[in-house]
Amino acid sequence: MRRSKYGMPKRRAIITYTVAGLLIGELFAVIEYVARVDTEDAQAFVPLAIRAGLLGLLLVWSAVALEALLKGQFKHKRFGYIVTMRAVLYTLVISFWLVVVNSVWISIGYGVSLPEAAVGYLSDFSFRVNLPTVFIALLLFQTVQQINSLHRKGELLQFILGRYYTPREIDRIFCFIDLKDSTTIAEKLGHLQFGLFLKDYYADITEAIRQTKGEIYQYVGDEIILSWPIRKGLERNNAVRCFFLMQEIIETLKERYLRKYGFFPRFKAGIHGGPVIVTWVGELKREIMYLGDVVNTAARIQERCKHLGKDCLISETILERLEDRDGITAVFMEETQPRGKEQAVRLYSIESIAADSWTGN
Repeated sequence: MRRSKYGMPKRRAIITYTVAGLLIGELFAVIEYVARVDTEDAQAFVPLAIRAGLLGLLLVWSAVALEALLKGQFKHKRFGYIVTMRAVLYTLVISFWLVVVNSVWISIGYGVSLPEAAVGYLSDFSFRVNLPTVFIALLLFQTVQQINSLHRKGELLQFILGRYYTPREIDRIFCFIDLKDSTTIAEKLGHLQFGLFLKDYYADITEAIRQTKGEIYQYVGDEIILSWPIRKGLERNNAVRCFFLMQEIIETLKERYLRKYGFFPRFKAGIHGGPVIVTWVGELKREIMYLGDVVNTAARIQERCKHLGKDCLISETILERLEDRDGITAVFMEETQPRGKEQAVRLYSIESIAADSWTGN
């Protein structure tokens, strides 16, 4: 797995995936043990837990490897193709490890050869029933996942649970990111090519948003509005780290953009946070909306980037609350009073962020 210098530390990723695999395996072990406890096929729990734990680890790490191999492969594919191919690939991976682990277990437990054990497992009625069941379940899961991607992260679940049906106040961080020289690029490329340019740009920076636990609030033409719950945005300086990770990703893809379009994305960002009102709005089309001075101020801060000649501006309010300020080079720029705001806002330019804060071991 390739990790950016601003990405998740390797040690943390390894621990997370390993624990997840073990928990998934043991959950299935408990379910299978309880289901068979009063049947003729009852099993001892400890051997079952060992086998299930191993299977869980293999499945999770295979999924991680598969996602790494598939990264970018489905970026511009159609809905049906994505759903079907991902379901098929995951079914093959799951089936492979089920056959391997269970065949080895049968071979050891019953003293038969490995090929004989594999043939016996493959010809078992339960396997023939489970195979299409797994495929259909994955097909449904991938369908829901792709439909969910039409909404902001977690929005569908919040709608189902009825959260924010009535307005309530919460704390969030917002980052307004605007593409530089977008008018010039659009004029040079034409509308169709500029649309493809934006499509590639938004797809390529997604990994930065994912790694820093950000949520896409809105796409507004060539502007993207990101948001974090206050705790997640401050954690490991995610709100700031996201911008620099985006820059790093685009830098690695710079030559590709120049060959394809003659331009590459450059952008500026404004970061601010605090209390906002959140609520569901609309009838024909429903969405979660954030209202309040914080959102407007974040937009105004981004606008000051052009006037001050800086790429990333942050309010003192958020800068002072970041988790590790020692790794950040911030320069005071000005005290400004955005339109419609009574209180002045002190703005800082984020010049750099220490990469060694995020590499881990």
